[in-house]
Amino acid sequence: MAQTRLIELLAGEEIKLSKSDQKIGTIVRANPATVIHMSIARLAELAGVSEPTVNRLCHKLGCDGYPDFKLKLAQELSSGAHLFVENMESSDDTQTVMNKILSSIESSVRSLSQSTSPQSIDEATALLCGAKTIYFFGMGASGPVALDAQHKFFRFGIPVVAQTDYINQRMMCSMLSKEDVAVFISYTGRTKAIIESAELAKASGAHTIGLTRSGSPLARQCSVVLNATTAEDTDLFTPMTSRIIHLALIDILATRMAMQLGDVVEANIHAIKNNLSQTRQPS
Repeated sequence: MAQTRLIELLAGEEIKLSKSDQKIGTIVRANPATVIHMSIARLAELAGVSEPTVNRLCHKLGCDGYPDFKLKLAQELSSGAHLFVENMESSDDTQTVMNKILSSIESSVRSLSQSTSPQSIDEATALLCGAKTIYFFGMGASGPVALDAQHKFFRFGIPVVAQTDYINQRMMCSMLSKEDVAVFISYTGRTKAIIESAELAKASGAHTIGLTRSGSPLARQCSVVLNATTAEDTDLFTPMTSRIIHLALIDILATRMAMQLGDVVEANIHAIKNNLSQTRQPS
């Protein structure tokens, strides 16, 4: 079924709706912009029906399930604009788009000072400074963050590996030791593959650090958690600010680690700069 017809289908007679379906449909039609942020449990509770009933209605409407229903409903409301920034409108001009995105990024970065404690950063830094080898693991939108971390942390003279492939992550995590530190990056903390890798690393005796939401399944597998949260709903929107705050956390960790390692890092950086100078054309 067409993505732009969900509300119409819920209001019409094209498909047969049970009394329970109609209860759900009434809530969706009255508050579609609110429903796209609701969990299936919350929508079922408001409608006075069971969660399987909500799922069955989603399938009647041509959706693969409730997450797919929310995505298509969001597309219907915004013609795709909200898939990138929640408060974006299709009528916004370029300057407005720039202002909204930059404002969203600024707000999210500032929120780090409230969501992530200095103590957790100090604990993570201590583990990283004492590591024999540091591993960064990320998948999907978190993969580039892991690669960026590798680019920054190799300067400290400690072997650093970034891995974004699930199979390679599993193999690496199964061979870690208590002298290694594994950093797992996931905004939601609900990606099964990264959780399984963290479980393997923990079972191998490695120290585990999570750049993720506190209380998430991934966080429960990590000895230190850097709580990273924004207002962004990654079930509906292309990850933007969540990636930015992870990059900011990597920069904070790298800076604190450089400060603690002191002269060793400074010597490494001077050596790198001298070497790179040979690759650049004179100005």
